[in-house]
Formats: sequence, structure tokens, C-alpha cells
Amino acid sequence: MPNFPIIDTHLHVWDQTRLKYSAFDGHPLFGKPYHVEDYRKACGNLEVEAMVFLECYADFWEGGGQYIEEIEFVEDEQKRDPGIKAIIPMAPLEWGNKVEPMLRQMRDHHPSVRGIRRIMEFDADPRALTMSDGFIEGVNLLGKFGWSFDINPNYTQMDFIREFATRIHGVPMILDHCGKPGIKQGKIEQFREDMQDLARHPDMWVKLSDLPPYASENWTEEELRPYIVATLDAFGPERTIYAGDYPILLQSLTLPRWVEVLDNAFADLGLSETEIRKIYRDNANAFYRLGL
Repeated sequence: MPNFPIIDTHLHVWDQTRLKYSAFDGHPLFGKPYHVEDYRKACGNLEVEAMVFLECYADFWEGGGQYIEEIEFVEDEQKRDPGIKAIIPMAPLEWGNKVEPMLRQMRDHHPSVRGIRRIMEFDADPRALTMSDGFIEGVNLLGKFGWSFDINPNYTQMDFIREFATRIHGVPMILDHCGKPGIKQGKIEQFREDMQDLARHPDMWVKLSDLPPYASENWTEEELRPYIVATLDAFGPERTIYAGDYPILLQSLTLPRWVEVLDNAFADLGLSETEIRKIYRDNANAFYRLGL
């Protein structure tokens, strides 16, 4: 375990008595509430100084959604655990400039908001959404607010994500979960190419998180290691950020075990204490402007 408190940049909490999450209906693991107290218990002896909440795909529809309601729910969680230092909600960025009043409402009434995530992975047509003029306009609008954008695709969608990145200017972006690589499918060469291409953009960062769910059922550290190495080769310790992705990672492992996997990789790669601190804490503080 790190000998200093870390920052977890990918925390999910949800409650089906407060909001509707159709994606979790009937799921044996996710079809129940998860609160910040559950997260703290799951950390075990892992010392977490601060957390960044990421939106949980609460139901939305044409013309509306539970965007503000989810922020308000997380603010209630913050009252019980002020370790939640930032909120990254969803917003319908595909509305283009028409989304600006909603973003202003978030900024003016919900000061913990630091950026936006609009998942493209699960859309009916992810490519059409991501490359639409409205979506590009909406993401670029975040620069006006000084906010970042969390990108959430999977490895089969990285071709248009790479194209999308060339059309965003002045907005810090971060690739969630290393782009959900095809580890089980043996797509390491594609992964290396995708990471190297995205790392060309100085505003692009990457979350080193949640790799085991995309590996074999009986995954090993050796299976994950090439993907960790390729991420660091492309982005370096300067633009790589640790994330836990609780409770999604519970499909494959615990939070302390994920940190152990990374600790072992960092030690074998000979990373310095300064570089390890950047990945586990300092980069998160800078990217999400936590002021710690």
C-alpha cells in the first residue's frame, strides 16, 4: 500500500430509492444502493484522502434527465463524508450550445462540479453521437467553464475517439479505464497504438483503472502488466492518474487488491517515489483542481 493518503478519481455511489438507473435493474451486484460508507468499508486499510464522484448513468431521455438530481444526491453524500471533493455529473452535451444554461446552473449552484461525463459507449450509435457537430460543440463549451471532460468508450470504439480528440481544443480530457482495452481478446498492439496516438494531445490524460473486468475470468498480474506498461509508456507518470471505479471493480477484485497490482507493477518498473505520488495523488489534485 502507498505510505501516503491517495486520491481516488472514480467513485460511484447510487441509490435506487432516489433516482432511476434502468441499466442496473436486476443486476445481482449493482441492483442495490451503494453509499459512501460502503466505499469506506471497501477501502480496508487503504488510506484515501479524497474522492471524485463520477456520474452513474442515471436514466435520461430526449429533452431531459436526472442531471441535477444526481448532483443533489451526491451533495447529500458529501455532507456525511466531505472526502468527496469533486463531482463529475452527466450533461447532454449533444445539445451543443443549448446545454449552456444547464451548465451554468451546475456551476452557479453546485460548486463541487469540476467537469462533465457523457458516456458514448452505450449509446445506440456511439460513433454518430461522438462525431456529431452538437456533441463536439458541447464538449468544447466546457472550456468556457474551466471544466474537464471524462471520455468513456471501449476498445472497439477507439478509432473514432482518436478522431474526436483532434476536434477538441482547450478542454482537459481524461480517458476512463484506459479505454476499456480488449485484454481478454489479446488486443495489446491496438492498445499501444491507441495510447500513443491519444497521448500526442497535451490536454489528454488517462485513468489507470479497472483493467481486470476486461481480462480473463481468472486474470493474473502478468496478463494485465503489458497494458499498465503501455499506458505509462504513452502518458508517463505525468499524465497517468489512479482510479478505483468502486463498485464496478467488485466484479473482479477489491480496492486493496487493485492497488496491490499497481504497486507491484510500479516497483518492477522502477518508478520513483515522486512518480508514484503523482499517479496516486498529485496528478488527480491538479487535473480535477481539488486544491489539496
